[in-house]
Formats: sequence, structure tokens, C-alpha cells
Amino acid sequence: MSGSPAMTADQVRAANAELDAALLATAEQLDPRSLHVVPAEGEWTAAQVLAHLGEFPRFFAAELRRWRVDRSAVVGRTHDHPARLEAVGHPRDRLDRAREAMIDAFAELADALAALEDQDVGATSQNVKYGAEPLAAFLDRYVIGHKRGHLSQLRACGSAG
Repeated sequence: MSGSPAMTADQVRAANAELDAALLATAEQLDPRSLHVVPAEGEWTAAQVLAHLGEFPRFFAAELRRWRVDRSAVVGRTHDHPARLEAVGHPRDRLDRAREAMIDAFAELADALAALEDQDVGATSQNVKYGAEPLAAFLDRYVIGHKRGHLSQLRACGSAG
């Protein structure tokens, strides 16, 4: 969505669903023995990526719901958010449990996106880090672009194991 025309609500939902399927398929292909292998210095392990994927969609689903109720609400978070740090700092040791958490988190975000309307995508939101911006930027940064980045990261973990 960055640098391109804003997507419709249906396009956001479709891109989200496509990324969810790709992320789950990639997680399914991971070797459970490689969950804690560091793919490169300074990079997250597969377990950490999976833990984050089981956490962040819930957070941003709640943010989106909060914004729909109060359009002046400040949404988003920084990298030092406690829930994010807890998830990444204490990833699950079992691949099946990590996938279950992802499935639940993805469903929660898909549910929040189901209420999204086209006019919402272009509406102004207040981001904790970036200030006033269209909700499309929030959706790109925290949903679509975020998942794309973690899909690449998870694929790199799979090839490193």
C-alpha cells in the first residue's frame, strides 16, 4: 500500500487472508528442531517470529476496534511495547502451539477487519509514533506490510535451519 493508491476494505481483507495463508503454510514447513536457530546475527529465531505472529494481530485488532469507536484515539505502538517484548522474549517451544496462537490471532484480526468500510481506509487516524495519517498507513504498516515482512523473515528462518 505504501506509495500506491489506497486499497479498498475488501482488498485489505483479501491481502490479509492471503498473507495469513502464506504465513501458516510457511510455519507448517518449518523443522521443529530449528525453532531456536538464529538465522543471522541480530535476527529473530523462527520461534520468536512465530510468537510475534501470535501476538501482534490481536493487539492491532484491538487498536482498530478502539479507533472505530473513537476516531480521535491514538493508535499503534512502539517497538518497546510490553506485550511485544514478552512474546518475543518468551516464545513457545512447540511449533503446533505457536501455530495455534497464530491461527487464533489471525482470526481475531480478520474479525476486526470484517467491520472495515472503504471510507475507513482513507479516514484520518492518530498514530502514536507518526501523528495524523490515513488509516491506510496504519493498515499497511501494522497489518499488510508487517505480515509481508515477517513472511520473508520466517522464510529466511526456514532456509537457515
